Amino acid sequence: MRKFTLASLAIAGLALSMVSASAADLSRRPVYKAPPPVAQIYNWTGFYIGGHIGGAFGSEEVTGLPAGFTGKTDPDGFIGGAQAGYNWQSGNWVFGIEGDWSWSGADGSTVIGATPFTSDQNWLATATGRIGYAWDNWLWYAKGGAAWLSTDYGTPGFSLSDTRTGWTIGGGVEVGLAPNWSAKLEYNYMDFGSEGYVFPQGPATVDTQIHVVKAGLNYRFNWGY
Repeated sequence: MRKFTLASLAIAGLALSMVSASAADLSRRPVYKAPPPVAQIYNWTGFYIGGHIGGAFGSEEVTGLPAGFTGKTDPDGFIGGAQAGYNWQSGNWVFGIEGDWSWSGADGSTVIGATPFTSDQNWLATATGRIGYAWDNWLWYAKGGAAWLSTDYGTPGFSLSDTRTGWTIGGGVEVGLAPNWSAKLEYNYMDFGSEGYVFPQGPATVDTQIHVVKAGLNYRFNWGY
């Protein structure tokens, strides 16, 4: 009986030492941690539409009425309108096309010689290509293309309207607010060159450039994915 008891105690002691050794070995093993979730990268690809508001600041010189006299109308005022386009993203680079139209309240006036002269801009439009660099939900871009200006010119008792064609270049920054919504801040320079007109007081040449600053909001569809 004594031998059986001693043998039982020896077996129990051996088993306890083996359990302790296994527990110590487990405590030395590295603890596995799940990797952190990968942040979702904003995707700029797709068709979009949106609206914008801002201001137009013109640099406009009128020469003539009669020859030898010069004046500056420099129209400025509020603008507001809409834009639509398509983006395609490859890595961090974003390529796109965009068209926009803006109602314009910009106007200005001057006196050339003894003749009052007014300039009233009705609307602006552009068709441009865009290239940008995306970082997470931010997009920095440049753009350039064609521009159009609808404007009225007037002297006492007379007015004429014209739609002028020029070019534009600009850039801006856009930030994704939600998977389909983004906001932007943009600058555009538009140059419409010189155009000649005939008024009752004589011929005149109008040389027009416009600076546009605008803020906008876009909604992007998922059709282009």
